[in-house]
Amino acid sequence: MNPKSHKDFKDGIAQEVGVHQNVVDDFIAFYYSKLRKSLSELTNPKILVDGLGTFTIRKTRLQKEIKRKKSYLGNIVNNTYSGYEKKLIIEDRIEEMESVLNTLEEQEKRKKEFKEKKNAISKKNMGKQKGDL
Repeated sequence: MNPKSHKDFKDGIAQEVGVHQNVVDDFIAFYYSKLRKSLSELTNPKILVDGLGTFTIRKTRLQKEIKRKKSYLGNIVNNTYSGYEKKLIIEDRIEEMESVLNTLEEQEKRKKEFKEKKNAISKKNMGKQKGDL
């Protein structure tokens, strides 16, 4: 099975919608550029892509990347302008990654608390049902 490119579809979509092919091509390019930007900027730990599913950042890979960036940060000579600039860029990136990591940990904590409450309620209900018999 060969994957199909958007170039195969743009003629049919343009005719179906009633616009020029360039408009469809620009729309597709705009959509995927926004998608790539949201994936690379680490604004959210989860991103929903229509028709493809939800993409989630892996916590372990994020932790490894933070560790790698911090290690690299220690090797930069920051007494030059270019070194200092690189240091600032990497520090900003580490900060972004750590904020996403904190968000992931908070979500995991809320999930765990929800499951514990759910299990406690179901055990309580099971105890009532056994007592009724």
